[in-house]
Order: sequence, then structure tokens, then C-alpha cells
Amino acid sequence: SSGINAEWPLRPGDKILLQSQRQGRVSFYMTCSGEEAAVVGSAAALQDVDTVFTQYREVGVFLWRGFTLQDVMHQCFSTHKDNTKGRQMPIHYSAKKLNIQCVSSTLATQVPNAVGYAYSNKIKGIKAVTVTYFGEGAASEGDVHAAMNMAAVLRCPTIFICRNNGYAISTSTEDQYAGDGIVVRGYGYGMRSLRVDGNDLFAVHKAVSDARKVALENSCP
Repeated sequence: SSGINAEWPLRPGDKILLQSQRQGRVSFYMTCSGEEAAVVGSAAALQDVDTVFTQYREVGVFLWRGFTLQDVMHQCFSTHKDNTKGRQMPIHYSAKKLNIQCVSSTLATQVPNAVGYAYSNKIKGIKAVTVTYFGEGAASEGDVHAAMNMAAVLRCPTIFICRNNGYAISTSTEDQYAGDGIVVRGYGYGMRSLRVDGNDLFAVHKAVSDARKVALENSCP
């Protein structure tokens, strides 16, 4: 029930901020409607020690870890109470105290960053996983392929979570790749991979919980 409660602020918040963007009060906004279960379900399966690298539809991760809707509004409206003092674009949230890195607009750059962070933790002997979120559109970037290969070869405890909603902004998956989705790429790089129904909060939670256990016990992605 706590996961469902964490999802609840997302849609009304989305509606308010999207309308604000259309009115010109916010310069930039991207919604997360329809992806709440995938984001909140996965966030709930992690521990606070795990570091998260998000894209721009994972505000649910921030909310799950303690970011408030007020924090979201301060960031999007660039007030003096924003963590970055209004120096970032809207929806570029950051929460160092919550162990979540700053959102970056550049597609897929967070993915190799996450792997490098996981490798650093491994060298330091820190027992935690690093999690990175990205969409199937970002998965077409070379950064994702390089990151997956690096994680597999160096055995970095990294969890790659791809939100495949069928469209990269306006480009359908049919126009993007001919293979069987994104999950098969993980197998190609020698990683254990699993496809899950992103609308099933409990299935996502179970999958990520199991993935975290495997990554820690075997020091692998």
C-alpha cells in the first residue's frame, strides 16, 4: 500500500506542472504518467545506500526516498529553495542527501556514469548497488552499449532499468529497432536480464529485489 500511496502525488503533480508549462510559467516539463508502477515499484526494492542515476521520468524515485512535492515545485519554478538555486532546467532534480544524482538532459549519459560509480564502490568495498534508469529511445545511444559492456567485463554491481513505453518521444519502437526489445541486449553482453510488465508494481518490485540480491552476492550487473 505504501508504494501505491507514493504513486498518488505523481499524476496530479504531472497535470499541474504540464499545464504550467503550456501556460509559459515553466519552461520545460516531461510527464511520468503511466510509468508510476515501474518507477515506484523499483525504487521500493532498493536500499538507501544504493545510488540512483535517473533520466527525466523518475520523479517517483525522488518522492519514494523523501523528496516532497514542494521540493519538486521549488525546482521546476527555480525558486531560492531549490537545491541548485535555480541553476538547472526544470525537472532536473537532484538530491545528494537521498543518494540520487542530478538529472541530465543529455540522453543516456547517466548510464556509463552509473557503471563508473558502481566500479568505484566495488574498489572501495562498499556493499551497495548502483541503479540507472533510461528509456528504450536512450537505449539506442552508444553510451548504453559501452556501459553494459563495461559493467559486464568489470563485474560492476549495476542494475539497468529500461522503461520501454513503445515510443521514444514520437518515434515508435518499430522505427527504432528490429530485435526483440531491449532486454535481449543484456544477454548479448553476458548479463542476467529479465523483462517485466512495467504496470505491475509488485512484479517490478520482485524483479528489482532479486536483481539487487544477485548483483551484490555475485558482484555483477
